[in-house]
Amino acid sequence: MDEQRQNRSARRGVIPKLFSLGVVALTALIVLSACGPSGDKPYSTTSPASSTTEDIHSLYKLVFWLSLIVFVGVQFAIVYLSLRYRRKKSDAKRPSQVHGNKRLELVWTILPAVVLLVLLIPTLTVLFDHDAQAGEGQLQVDVYGKQWWWEFHLGEDQVQNGQNLEVTTANEIVIPVGRNTVFNMYSNNVIHSFWVPQLTGKLDVIPGHMNRLSITPTETGEYYGECAEFCGAQHAWMRFKITVVEEDEFYAWVNNWRTSPAVSTKPQEGDTGVVQAPAKFSVCLSCHSFNGFDTNAALSGINAPASFGPDLTMLVCRETFAAGMMETTPENLKQWLMDPGSVKPGNYMSTQIGPGKPIELTEQEAEEFVDFLYSMAPAGGCTSPDGWSGTDAGATPMATPEDAEATPAA
Repeated sequence: MDEQRQNRSARRGVIPKLFSLGVVALTALIVLSACGPSGDKPYSTTSPASSTTEDIHSLYKLVFWLSLIVFVGVQFAIVYLSLRYRRKKSDAKRPSQVHGNKRLELVWTILPAVVLLVLLIPTLTVLFDHDAQAGEGQLQVDVYGKQWWWEFHLGEDQVQNGQNLEVTTANEIVIPVGRNTVFNMYSNNVIHSFWVPQLTGKLDVIPGHMNRLSITPTETGEYYGECAEFCGAQHAWMRFKITVVEEDEFYAWVNNWRTSPAVSTKPQEGDTGVVQAPAKFSVCLSCHSFNGFDTNAALSGINAPASFGPDLTMLVCRETFAAGMMETTPENLKQWLMDPGSVKPGNYMSTQIGPGKPIELTEQEAEEFVDFLYSMAPAGGCTSPDGWSGTDAGATPMATPEDAEATPAA
């Protein structure tokens, strides 16, 4: 009789303890829910800004809630069983041991299989949908992973009847909002990984193989990406930025890129409209390309050696250079030109230019280079925090060579 009374008392004591545990768990959940990402975290994976990341975020939420249900259920079961069947001081012997309960074994085999199946079906659906979207791009962009920077080539534009936009840039690119843009990714050196957390998932960039992903941005703004696969000494500084703008601003950017002044390293007589570059700038053309030159020696894309440098067109219109490492200012450009190895050790330019290297610029020569680069800003102007300068409101200019091609250099 006393034993039965003790058992009933023990059972009544379990319920208040479980209730207290539930209150604590709920409070912790509310506190954690207030720790969401803020708008100033560009690498957040919980702030989707494209249809692709919306799908990925839906999978995140599904996995989170299923995991939470499993976790809470298991923890409550452990606590309940520990309290309900704990050994009492009055117990004189061990309880009977039970093995081989087929019903329990079936339950804990089938339940995990059901949970995994619930995760598998939507995951496969998202993967196949994204693969199908990558074959239906309205705008094609070729991406080349270098050591340690990114080269972007804007190619076919279906809105312009399949016209090749012929824009080559580095580390910063502009795409239109609401358009399915396909990124075709290549590498001619090592394995990289292309990742823009707010716009798309990770995808490896593999030598000898082309991988493809699509992005349909749903919001305008600036979105930051990086290489997510260790690729060498400066892997941490292999960053890039995708700016999503309205369609008219996108075409204005394309046209501005194509209207850089024509340039020559040869002296010009009279008012030819051709900008003369510093004498040593011809050395830069062995590795860099520049819109407006008719004799660029540097190659780009997959055919270029891994060491060849970025296209310098509209360099001063980019917020950063050296793959996001330095803000684009005259002082920083001068520092880079005089000693790139002190800024980004191991980059190819630092093996050719700098103190004690084959090419050593004086302070005056570096300043001339900086002045020249700033004089090469497009006639339409660069972007600014207040919007796009040098464009007609509401206009959607055609990005055609006839409309916007620079006069070749003499």
